[in-house]
Amino acid sequence: MADYAKRQLKALDRIAKKIADAEGHLTKIEDSVDNKKHRTAQHETIKDIKSILKHARKVDKDSDKLEERAGEGHKDPAENHYVYMQDEEGVIKDLEKEFKDLDDKLAALTDTEGDKIKAFRAEHHYLEKAKEILQKAGKFNPDDKD
Repeated sequence: MADYAKRQLKALDRIAKKIADAEGHLTKIEDSVDNKKHRTAQHETIKDIKSILKHARKVDKDSDKLEERAGEGHKDPAENHYVYMQDEEGVIKDLEKEFKDLDDKLAALTDTEGDKIKAFRAEHHYLEKAKEILQKAGKFNPDDKD
């Protein structure tokens, strides 16, 4: 039997890592010499944003599995779930802050720095979809102020 709560925590950690990766690539773009566009960094940022959505879907799917298994006796992960919920709290607070920071950095890109990223965001809305999925799974509340 898979431990869905543990898998959720791993996916949340992966989202946090991908946000950090995207922010690192954005720093490369911002620090570029003579407004060189750094197409590789832009491409990597887009891949990171896609990965964030992929892992958000995993969190949502495992959340559904937790609800599905509730009340199934020895298969019910609820008795183990509280351990991961305590662990998740820090990860989720970090995620909320990191999502906000990433949004701010993406919004602050000038026209000469992130044209590919801006076009991708305008067309696909991956970060917004990921936030919605995490909210549905109860793992993200951007309204919380810290």
